[in-house]
Amino acid sequence: MAVNKRKKKKFSNFKKFLCIYCGILLLAGVVTLIMLHSLLKDYEEGIPTGTMEKVAEQFTAEGIGKLIADNNVEMSEFETNETIADYFRSKIDDGEITYKKKAGEYSENTPVYVVYAGDTAIAKVTLKSKGKNAHKFNKWTLGEISFGDYTKDLTSAKITVPTGAELSINGVKVNDSYKTETGVKFAPCLHVSDYVETPTNEVYEVGQLIAQPDIKATLGGTELQVEYDKKTGYVAYYPGDDELFKSQESRIYTIAEQYGAYIINRGSLSKLSSYMIGTAAEYVSDIPAIWAYLWGKSYTYKFNNESITNFRKYSDDCFSCDVYYDLYVDYTTGNTTYKTSLTYTFVKQKGTWLLADFIIN
Repeated sequence: MAVNKRKKKKFSNFKKFLCIYCGILLLAGVVTLIMLHSLLKDYEEGIPTGTMEKVAEQFTAEGIGKLIADNNVEMSEFETNETIADYFRSKIDDGEITYKKKAGEYSENTPVYVVYAGDTAIAKVTLKSKGKNAHKFNKWTLGEISFGDYTKDLTSAKITVPTGAELSINGVKVNDSYKTETGVKFAPCLHVSDYVETPTNEVYEVGQLIAQPDIKATLGGTELQVEYDKKTGYVAYYPGDDELFKSQESRIYTIAEQYGAYIINRGSLSKLSSYMIGTAAEYVSDIPAIWAYLWGKSYTYKFNNESITNFRKYSDDCFSCDVYYDLYVDYTTGNTTYKTSLTYTFVKQKGTWLLADFIIN
C-alpha cells in the first residue's frame, strides 16, 4: 500500500509540473502574439500607403473644400477657395479617385504620390514623418498637397479685348498691370486709317489660375461675346448692332452680288467701284481680265445660300461683316458653283457707307 501511495504522489507532482509548464508556454505564446501584433501594427504604421489611403479618402466632393482650405493653396486675386473647390469637384465627379507613386520624386524618406480622378492627375501629395514608433518605424502624416501643378492649359489666360473695354475675371476687375499689349491693330481693320480712327485691341495676361476662369468684358455698357481658342486664348469681340445691320443689309448684298457678277464678266466695274473706296477700290480695278475667257459665251447665273454673319460695329463710322454665297453658273455644256466667302469692312464718308476693304476667305 505504501508503494501505491508513493506512485500516486509522484504522478500528482508530474501533473502539477505539466500544468505549470503548459501555463508558462501559454503565457509565452500570449506574450509572443502581443509582441508580434505590436510589431505588425508598428510595421503597418510605417508603410506610407496606409496613410496615403486615408488621405485619398478625403478627395471627395464634400471633402475637397476642407483639403484646399487646410493646405493654403496659392491662388490669384481672381480666385477663392470655393472657385477652386468647384473646379476639382467637377474633376472628382468625372472618375474614381486613385493614386500612385510620383516617378522621380518618391523615396522611402519622402513619399510623394500623384492623385488621379479617373485618368486625370489632379494633385500631388507629399507625406512627412511625425516621429518613430516603438519599433523604430516612421509614423507618417500628410505633409503637403499641391493642386496647381495639375491644371493643364489653365495656369495662364491670355485675353484680347477691344480698346476701352472693361475686363473682369470671376467678377473681379482686371487692372492695367496685367496688360501686355496696347493699341493692337487687327484684320479686317488694317486699311481704314485714311478715313476713320483705326479700331484696336488690348491684350492681358493673367497667370496662376487653377480653375477655368469666368471672363466677362463690356464696352460702353454692352456685354461682349467672349470665345476661347487654344492658339489665341480668350477673345472678346466688338459688339454687333441690329439696327445698323438692318439698315445696311440690302446694300451689303448688292455689293456682294455686283462683285460676283463682275468676276464672271456680267457686271460693271464703274458700278461696283461706286460702292468702294481705298484698298477695296484698288483691288477690283486690278481684276478686269480674270474672267475674260468667258467673253462671248452664253450662260446664266444666280446667287444661292446668301448670308451675312459676324457683324461687328467698331464705331459710329466703321463696321465689318462676313458675307457668303454660292454663285451658280449654268453653261450650255455644264454648270459650276463658286463658293464665295468674304469679309467686308465699311467706313462712313459724308453720310454714305462705303466698302473700304475686303478679305477673300
